[in-house]
Amino acid sequence: MKKITSLVVILLFMLVVATGYTQVKAGSVNITPTIGGYMFEGNEDMDNSLSLGLRAGYFFTKYIGVEGFVHYVPTEINGTPAKEKMSFLGYGIEGIFNILPNGKFVPFLAAGVGGIHYSTTYDRTTEDKRNKIALDYGAGLKYFLSENVALRGDVRHVIPFSDTHSNLLYTLGVTFAFGGAKKAVAPPPAVQEVKPQAAAPVVVEEIKPQAAAPVVVQEVKPQPRVAKEIVEKGRTTLNVLFDFDKSSIKKNAFSDINDLVAVMKQYTDLNVTIEGHTDSKGSAAYNKKLSQRRADAIKKYMVEKGGIDAKRLNAKGFGLEKPVASNSTKEGRAKNRRVEAATAEYIIKK
Repeated sequence: MKKITSLVVILLFMLVVATGYTQVKAGSVNITPTIGGYMFEGNEDMDNSLSLGLRAGYFFTKYIGVEGFVHYVPTEINGTPAKEKMSFLGYGIEGIFNILPNGKFVPFLAAGVGGIHYSTTYDRTTEDKRNKIALDYGAGLKYFLSENVALRGDVRHVIPFSDTHSNLLYTLGVTFAFGGAKKAVAPPPAVQEVKPQAAAPVVVEEIKPQAAAPVVVQEVKPQPRVAKEIVEKGRTTLNVLFDFDKSSIKKNAFSDINDLVAVMKQYTDLNVTIEGHTDSKGSAAYNKKLSQRRADAIKKYMVEKGGIDAKRLNAKGFGLEKPVASNSTKEGRAKNRRVEAATAEYIIKK
């Protein structure tokens, strides 16, 4: 009864700590080495002991997967003169259901069937081997350190049959995820270049004098031609990428920011809106604040290092609202973690 109570408490804890932040991918393969403990029911007359194991699984969707497992438990038999050694090997296959797959913390339920192999050594020479069918159920929790690596905790209620017992297995491990479905990112629409049209030629009509009485013809001197002022529009943009969950500016981005500073110094009527953006990982409220910190970091650099008047810069965070690429791939999310200057136009007079 104590083992079942412990299992329920651990299950409730795993459900409470979960939060949003997509990690589980359909089509991924997971490998998890584990270490933990195994608690035997009292009437099995065996000492509780260390458990060493390995889990390997495949996820058909981000919710449903299947996993094979094996764990080895070296123990001793109570009530014997010399406490004979017992080698306990559990193995089987489980169905996995991720309750909240869109999270950095991913709780899950598990149930499966397998077997248990007992191997007992008497006086270091004679072995007694037995096998039992076993069912198990329980839960676990993954905490993703990165897109492909997670810490993992599991607890299982194990029920060996023949002489039915009620045991408890608890483990910790590190999960390594490989593969997973990726969606193709559509290329951005092509920008059509607008070429200036050639000015229409000016036709001068020759005026011939009419025959008439002799007249005095006054020489008309050509007037100097006044050059017209030519006006063109210039455009400036900025695109600075950031590391995951960071608002610090990378070294390779300063040259692009300095180019924008130079344009604003040359054209003093130019005001710029600096837009901060994030990928889709994390809550919308958190990403809104993160994107604002990124935009503020660019503005601060342009004011303090570039000497631009702060009144000419407007920093605004948009969070995850305006992606430029798909958030379902690592490359797409990297492109969305950015700060860009809204396209700014200025007048060039020649």
